[in-house]
Amino acid sequence: MLPRFRPVYADYIMYEQHRHEFMNQPRARAALLHGGLIWRLALHSLGFDVLPSVLDGISPEAVPFGLMLSINDQTYFDDELSQEEIDFMCGTYYVQTNDGNMEIASWWPRPQAWAVSGLNVGFWSSRCESWFQSRLDNIRQGVSRERHKLTDDANGPMTGAQWKRSLKFNPGTNKMMKNVEVACCSFLATTASAFTEN
Repeated sequence: MLPRFRPVYADYIMYEQHRHEFMNQPRARAALLHGGLIWRLALHSLGFDVLPSVLDGISPEAVPFGLMLSINDQTYFDDELSQEEIDFMCGTYYVQTNDGNMEIASWWPRPQAWAVSGLNVGFWSSRCESWFQSRLDNIRQGVSRERHKLTDDANGPMTGAQWKRSLKFNPGTNKMMKNVEVACCSFLATTASAFTEN
């Protein structure tokens, strides 16, 4: 029987150091463009002074590793993180369980969990920042009794299901964000298409 995987604070420090090193590479722009929690983790590594550099244009790695868009016979490139890089930014572990399955756990919620959370309001709010700082403090302190009761966690990595339970907050937020997305798609499909035809 495999022992239960329980990372310690030293594991978090190693993850954070590796993330800081990654953020000193050209791929940092892709993390800053990603938005949400990935954006905030990138800022935690680099500081807020780097934000204007995002406007400097694509990194040298955008063409081989980024996003390619073709619009009206024109090809455009931009920086984009791969799924592996997104998982890395969140401090993701793939752990084999005793029944032979793979369990995915992460120090920070992965985008799938963040997207359906009560914190995903389309911008980084003061509530998001408060949650981020609290989570960071809890990891550094090692144990949060309230979180421990809710998720059987000692501030270590959590699974997607644990993150979703932990990030509920306001249940109406998810419905609101879906409505915003539908409205944006409708606008782009009707109104914005008039601009590309000219």
